[in-house]
Amino acid sequence: MRLISLAVLLSALSAPLAAGASEGCADRPDGTVEGRLGKVALDAWERAMVSERFASDFVEAGRLGLAEDALFGFARCELNAASPTELVVIGRSPSHCIGMDRAERPICGVWILADTPEGWVQVLEAAGTPRLGAGSTGGWRDLVLETGRLPVAMKFGGTFYQEDLGDADPLPEALEGWDAPGPGGVDWYDFDDAMPVATEDAFLRFYARELHGTGTRVGALPDAFRIGVAELTGAPPEEVILMGVSPQFCGPEGCRHWILSTEGEDAPRVLGMVEGFDLRVATTGGTGGRDLVLEAGGRLVVWRNDGSGWRRSDGP
Repeated sequence: MRLISLAVLLSALSAPLAAGASEGCADRPDGTVEGRLGKVALDAWERAMVSERFASDFVEAGRLGLAEDALFGFARCELNAASPTELVVIGRSPSHCIGMDRAERPICGVWILADTPEGWVQVLEAAGTPRLGAGSTGGWRDLVLETGRLPVAMKFGGTFYQEDLGDADPLPEALEGWDAPGPGGVDWYDFDDAMPVATEDAFLRFYARELHGTGTRVGALPDAFRIGVAELTGAPPEEVILMGVSPQFCGPEGCRHWILSTEGEDAPRVLGMVEGFDLRVATTGGTGGRDLVLEAGGRLVVWRNDGSGWRRSDGP
């Protein structure tokens, strides 16, 4: 699910926030959104989007004999005073939550998707219990995520909800133009899409060698992955990014991504591994390749390559 441009999103969606804009969304007086709707209660186009966006989760549930409504709860929230309302998706299963075996409230994945003239776009992917804030930013209702620690204030940043990047990320220069359109991004393919021969070969070899039938990954099917192609190291050929999209590889903090080289006799070779949501390629870079930006814990995090692999940055 790609993010549309800032100009389109603002012109299509950022109407002034009306009084009572999200009435009927919150399930408790404090504004908490619990997601009490089941999938069957959604409209047809909403169900179609949800079925596509979370296809691997529903496939896995079917394989395990779980009911679809055991995975997610839903709520409609009018967050920007523009019709139609946004759809909030809240995880319910152990695959999307941590702490379900404890007395305190579990921390579960939460997604917000907006229906726009360019199609559905994801404006939040995080973890916690969401509640509506008192104010608004950019025409969008502020949100608060309860995570068992200090509440996290989430504000709309132009394309999606985020924390204050000035304090949230130690490499803010990497975020300049990180979501710019044009060359330099990632071309994503689903497993059954037509893709470059070298890319498909790298995926199948890595899957057979590292993922299928190993002690911790028994039953991981090929369609549990998305395959991306991007130029990361400054020299051809392009690198392959393999993203796990099933509950086996994802949790509230993000999904696992492997970066593979298709060069050399030992190809595919693992150049690094990163975790998070919505991977983008930055315009900046380290010794070993371009910076990668992912969402994790409700904020943007930069992964920088120091020559021996991508590592989550802890400082400039």
